[in-house]
Amino acid sequence: MKIRITPGATLLWLVMATEHDLLFAATTLAATVHEAGHLLAAKVTGIPIRAMEIDLMGAKLYPAKAIPSYFAEALLSGAGPLFSLLLSLPAIAMGGTFGALLLNATLSFALFNLLPIKGFDGGRLLSALLALRYRQSTVDTVLFATTYLSLLLLFSLSACMLLRFGEDATLAVLSASLFAHLFLSLEPPYKKRGFERI
Repeated sequence: MKIRITPGATLLWLVMATEHDLLFAATTLAATVHEAGHLLAAKVTGIPIRAMEIDLMGAKLYPAKAIPSYFAEALLSGAGPLFSLLLSLPAIAMGGTFGALLLNATLSFALFNLLPIKGFDGGRLLSALLALRYRQSTVDTVLFATTYLSLLLLFSLSACMLLRFGEDATLAVLSASLFAHLFLSLEPPYKKRGFERI
């Protein structure tokens, strides 16, 4: 499996490693366990992974072949957040500063990735489960709506936090960049034609 790390991710990790050593260790461990869940699910379902790309938004896995079923897609998508939630148990038991940082990091990975946003684990999981029962056109419409509403919620939350505390604009920048990335190049489902069930 080839692993590619983008320059932005490299810079972020270098800054974290030099400025916040405990946060860097906790985040690295949380991210590793999360991705290990996806890789284990890929092995269980017999899906070879040809590459992994790590960027500012996290890691992306590129299967070497098509995912064989909606069940396999759901398992592959849900395994990362599940492993993140499982890691929170030893983090709670650990206590202390590192335990608190690890708990925050692992819960952040789990909950953020479970948002029903296109390209996120939650969006892929929702799509796979809906596709078991509904036509692809319905799945696409629902995913478009949940992505839009989730990003609107994130952006609203970030605006409230920025106005209330006025210190950190990270969530606002992240929400805006996700919104731009996903919607400036995304056609609403109702403009597409020729939907077919996979």
